Amino acid sequence: MKKILSVRFSKAVYTYNKWALPQRESALVLSSLLTGIKGRILDVGCGTGFVTENLESSDVVGVDISFPMSVYFKERFGKAVVGDCEYLPFKDKSFNWAVSNFVLHWTDVSKSIGEMIRVSKEGIGVALPIGGSVEVFGFPFPTEEKVLRILDSYGCIIDVWFVKDIDVPYKGWDVLRFFHYTGTSYNPKGLVTFSRRKLEEKIRNMTSLYFRVLFFLCKIKS
Repeated sequence: MKKILSVRFSKAVYTYNKWALPQRESALVLSSLLTGIKGRILDVGCGTGFVTENLESSDVVGVDISFPMSVYFKERFGKAVVGDCEYLPFKDKSFNWAVSNFVLHWTDVSKSIGEMIRVSKEGIGVALPIGGSVEVFGFPFPTEEKVLRILDSYGCIIDVWFVKDIDVPYKGWDVLRFFHYTGTSYNPKGLVTFSRRKLEEKIRNMTSLYFRVLFFLCKIKS
């Protein structure tokens, strides 16, 4: 799966900014929670830099599974590496904070959240699509309860925690173009497949589509 994701996000590097409107809105909400955080920050699954462009800190390192995405980020912000969210290539407590927007649902969240905590001294800030998101396509999003259990298992102190629905502002075939041009059309479980006729029918009858996004800011116990 990781190789497929890397390829798809790599192909989307030059179309992502135009089409990833829900991801950008999510980044703005997350960034509002991160006001005032200082020190060295890791942007996990950095993409083109939607979160980093709104941070006050100038000492931000990006990490992304896609080489072209990491290059794009490095050209904008100066520091980026290719890496796996589940096995971050950094030593313990290398950063003051780790942040992530619209990425961890592609991972084993117990591993990726654990890795963010491991490399951070102070805390983590995350925006994560959860169950209830774009349900018609059958993507296996993690549940809110699962994420809460993971944070509790690591002894995190939750400062902020809320869920917000973010609309996908596209209609008709632009819905499919959205997933294609952001590199997010892959379903790792393959739970839902449609014939072209059935797909056309669903798109035609679709009145709304949204991501249910969990936002949280957690402090790490010293």
